[in-house]
Amino acid sequence: MKILIYGVGGMGGFFKDFFFSRGYDVAGYDVLENRRDVELDQIEDYDVIFVCVPMDVVKDALENIKRHANPNALLVDISSIKSHILPLFDESGFDYLSIHPMFGPKSEIGLSNIIVVVESGREEEKVILDEFRKAGAVISYLPREKHDEKMAEIQGISHFALLAMANFLADRIGGEELVYASPIFCVLYKLASRILSQDWRMYFHIQKNAEKLRDAFVESIVALNEKLKDEKEFYRLFRALKTKYRDYEDSTLILDAYKATINVEDLDLLRGYIRAVDSLILRLIERRVNAGRKIAIHKRVRNEPIELTDVEEFKIRDLLVQTDLNPLYVQNAFEAIINLTKEEEYKVLGICKKLAVLGPMGSFSEEVALRLVGSRLPLVYCSTTDEIIKLVDEGKVDYGLVPIENSVNGTVLPVLDALLSHDVEVFGETKLEVIHCLVAKRKIPLREIRTIYSHPQAIAQCMGFINNYLPQAEVRYTSSTSDAIELLDDYSAAIVSENAARLHKLFILRKGIQDIGRNVTRFYLIRRRGTGKRRGSITSLFFGVEDRPGALKDVLEVFYKKGINLRKLESRPARTGLGDYIFFVEVEKDLNEDELIELREVTTFYKIVGVFDEVDRLDVWS
Repeated sequence: MKILIYGVGGMGGFFKDFFFSRGYDVAGYDVLENRRDVELDQIEDYDVIFVCVPMDVVKDALENIKRHANPNALLVDISSIKSHILPLFDESGFDYLSIHPMFGPKSEIGLSNIIVVVESGREEEKVILDEFRKAGAVISYLPREKHDEKMAEIQGISHFALLAMANFLADRIGGEELVYASPIFCVLYKLASRILSQDWRMYFHIQKNAEKLRDAFVESIVALNEKLKDEKEFYRLFRALKTKYRDYEDSTLILDAYKATINVEDLDLLRGYIRAVDSLILRLIERRVNAGRKIAIHKRVRNEPIELTDVEEFKIRDLLVQTDLNPLYVQNAFEAIINLTKEEEYKVLGICKKLAVLGPMGSFSEEVALRLVGSRLPLVYCSTTDEIIKLVDEGKVDYGLVPIENSVNGTVLPVLDALLSHDVEVFGETKLEVIHCLVAKRKIPLREIRTIYSHPQAIAQCMGFINNYLPQAEVRYTSSTSDAIELLDDYSAAIVSENAARLHKLFILRKGIQDIGRNVTRFYLIRRRGTGKRRGSITSLFFGVEDRPGALKDVLEVFYKKGINLRKLESRPARTGLGDYIFFVEVEKDLNEDELIELREVTTFYKIVGVFDEVDRLDVWS
């Protein structure tokens, strides 16, 4: 979906940055050349056009768009008053979405209200509104015939009250007198200044829309003025209004937040300013953490993991584009806040330990993890086995789940190499029979499938089925299960696990399409070395030998004489020179001190990776 922002002023700039940061192809057109990415005759390439111009020039903008844009483009209206704007969109001949963003260009979209006034039903519209929802905006709906009436109440009266105060006090109070003003007055003064700093034409339209209501408001003020002269009347009024206006909780936070907007130069005042801002930051962090606790409860119901690295990275990236401060320090600060929030989320749910697995959600590794711990909540999804082992080594997670061997593809060599170079140990193993499923967005005959998406390993394990039943389909490799699923259309299929198919609500066309009937993957459970007791009947270890004939035989002789069975033996390059090797073995015994002494005599070194048994449950809750 290609998006054009027609008018790259305040709100136009906001929408341009918003969709660009989310990976969309976005460009801007403006009458000012320095804001322009494309020329008018190039706008025909865009699927969606946000009309972000002053209301007085919407008609001219639509005429230009009609002359140059693709007639199938979806227009987006963002005007504040709809009665004289929507007829222009009706007459344009374009499908359009009409919204009213109830925030300014420098505001944060999270918890900001976006009113939907006219819907087109187009797919692009659903994508746009979904992006707003995912960013935390509050999407509300108001019929076009009701919009301006409500805006007269919500915008017209509040703006009028601020303008009236500003007008009345203009010759009475100057900026220098704010030094002895109350927090409430300072907030009102700041809001009035905000209105007066913006385009007068927009506020004129807002006040024009509220003309009749404003007259009634003025009459009510005159009547109120008389009531306030009498103590009993005042008391009755105060009590009556008090029952309707009860949302005063945390209002002090609003007033204290004003302090962060004060410009001071005096050294002592600057120190006071920092104290006030630090206190505000602390209270806001507390509220963020409390919101995280509530989110954790929702995640428990939905069985979603506490940690979603891609979401966290996106949040931080979104913040970094909003500041010129050192990005490394800003990132570190927000990572610390995110980690503090996650720690509290884990506490709320009673989770004491985290398990790192290969992602994404729906992977075979996740299937094993769910069987072991019963929930996604404690899972941390990683993109590589190296990342898992590193997180365990650094103590950032308590456990890791890594594939060590597959009955079709053999040993997972990168895992072996990482186990040797990191300070982790194996404390358990578990197995999973890999069952591949052919899935699609709909029930589609195999002969109609044009493209198959999946990871190269899954494709390789199902080539017999593909050649026999899908000879017409083009095979395309993806880096992950989630990538394969995202690429699906009505005429394609993906090879994924049954778990992934259920997670993404896909239709299973065929189950068990792998060429070899029993395809089993064995996984190691790892932890940081020394963080638990060693126990089990299997020992895995690395060792090296001298470069001489019979050196390996001497090591194997130790196991032979003791009657110890080797169930696995692998050689790996020692990375010290061409022809130098080290060996990895799994032996069916917990080696005692005598056996280790004998082993030491016939090797140049050895490193025990773990002592373990097969496990079917992993406790992360205590």
